[in-house]
Amino acid sequence: MKQSNIDIENMMDGVLKQHFPSVPFDSIWEGHQKSMKRTVKAGRALKVPVAAIIACTLLFSVAFGGYAYFRNIDKTDYPFVDDPQVIGKWQAVDFVDEIGNFSPGKKSFEEDMYLSQLAFVKGGRLLFAIENGNLTSLSKWTKGLILNEQDKTAERYKIKVIDGVTYLFMEWKSGDYIFRNMDPRYYVLKQVDSRDYSDHQDVVVREDKVDYPFTDNPRMIGKWESVDFVKSIDSFNAGEKSWLDVLFLVTLDIRENGNINVTTTAESFPLRWTDDLIINKYEKTASRCTIEEIDGETYMFFEWKSGDYTYRGMDPYYYVLKKSE
Repeated sequence: MKQSNIDIENMMDGVLKQHFPSVPFDSIWEGHQKSMKRTVKAGRALKVPVAAIIACTLLFSVAFGGYAYFRNIDKTDYPFVDDPQVIGKWQAVDFVDEIGNFSPGKKSFEEDMYLSQLAFVKGGRLLFAIENGNLTSLSKWTKGLILNEQDKTAERYKIKVIDGVTYLFMEWKSGDYIFRNMDPRYYVLKQVDSRDYSDHQDVVVREDKVDYPFTDNPRMIGKWESVDFVKSIDSFNAGEKSWLDVLFLVTLDIRENGNINVTTTAESFPLRWTDDLIINKYEKTASRCTIEEIDGETYMFFEWKSGDYTYRGMDPYYYVLKKSE
């Protein structure tokens, strides 16, 4: 980092540690540098003033607006407009940086794709299939847009016919867009059929028992800070963060009599606890918490029962939290 930015770093660190101790200046600056690579470079004389303006904006946003600066929020309350050509099932075939990068029959994305299928239903219902799972209602659509009210994203889609085959190019607004202000990449999906899936029956939502009486557990009480997100407890290595994206869950402040204060990078939500379980009565999940001593530190492995668990029948991943108080 250049000397002209070191003073900004020191100033930023003080505010960030006070308000959001898990967000270092370096991670913010890295995101800024990535976004700046896509803009015209400013003259040398403007570098320090521009950096100062950025720092002041960040300071104001962090101190008074939480994560509002870092999170993109799209308009999602569009009225429904029909688009008959999109109705039917679409199969994911590639994932590209730009629409022009796609070449039929030549897959550029070498890893397994997260999104498997989409099915557009008449009237605005949208079905998703993730990691070759079952189709499930998770979003809605209107002409030209896929709307995710939970993530607050509006993803544009475009249909093109290439070599006689119909493809749909869909913006993918992941955490890179939401939290890092990066341009979205594109899923490329090939049309499978034009059938209306209005009669599709969703997978039965998995619900846990949540009406447990309160049982005290002194080991649970305290403040816990997220340090990682892992597939299994055994895969965690203290001091080596495996999850490179922003951690949605920031802290759990577990108090007596079942009370919990939750801090996330977005809106908070109510939780309760009993014994070694954290209860979400709204989502009807009961997540097991496993506490272990590792290298002199106390860690909690908190089952994260997201939509992958409730809608797709997958095993939960784990938030790893270190006890700070």
